[in-house]
Amino acid sequence: MYQSQPRRGLLPELDNNAPLQSDFVAPVAAALRQIGAALEDVIHSVYLSGDVARRAADEKAELEFTLVTQRMLNVQEFSALNTIRWRVEQSSDAVKSVSFEIVPLKEATNFANIFRWGFFFKHCTICLKGDNLADSFGHFEVSWEISKAMNEDLIVRLKELRQKIALATKWGTQLDAAEEVAKRLIRASFGLVAHRTHTWEVNLEQCSAAFLEFYPDKSLEMERLFYLIQRKPVKKRAVVALMDAFGAWVNDEYAKIDRKIG
Repeated sequence: MYQSQPRRGLLPELDNNAPLQSDFVAPVAAALRQIGAALEDVIHSVYLSGDVARRAADEKAELEFTLVTQRMLNVQEFSALNTIRWRVEQSSDAVKSVSFEIVPLKEATNFANIFRWGFFFKHCTICLKGDNLADSFGHFEVSWEISKAMNEDLIVRLKELRQKIALATKWGTQLDAAEEVAKRLIRASFGLVAHRTHTWEVNLEQCSAAFLEFYPDKSLEMERLFYLIQRKPVKKRAVVALMDAFGAWVNDEYAKIDRKIG
């Protein structure tokens, strides 16, 4: 999964050359071919993150792609990605869903974003196509700056998911949104303590365990978030109440720690 460990205190990077789990080889290759055909002139590089990139996926997993582009995509290009998403999701029982995050090259290489994109490309992805931006960065060590940068979009994304839950007319749509809410809140919670543990966890159970060592009074919230990850049917009102209350607490805690450290 990882390349050889760098010197003490620095984080390892994912092994770009190790084979993917067999169930995901074909759908990843199909996605890559279609991305290249649809966006050949605008793509700088393509990355894979998440459980599949870490070679730690279950029988079904999300394919999480990040596309670094020479410019922002237009409406037709976004439409082409939606078509690719649908085709790849239908191509294999192992693919739970497909997501694309688009990052213009200028943003990805801006030094002001080093704790977001520099850390992400170096330690959270494998490069599938193009010039690997990870080669532009040295290894990082866990810091408060990284935790902040990796969770800076939390409140914006929670608002989007809240709206998705409110408008959902099918259980599948609501369960998908609630599951993403839970995963984001658990990982954001871990971000509050990562600089104190000097580790960077990606496994949700490990994230939760590390967080609860410092915030044991939040065990009930963690339990309820894992209930959502299990995709148990929960009324919209209860899901929204949990994400609003705990999301606000996490956001306030980030601000509190930032004032203290800053």
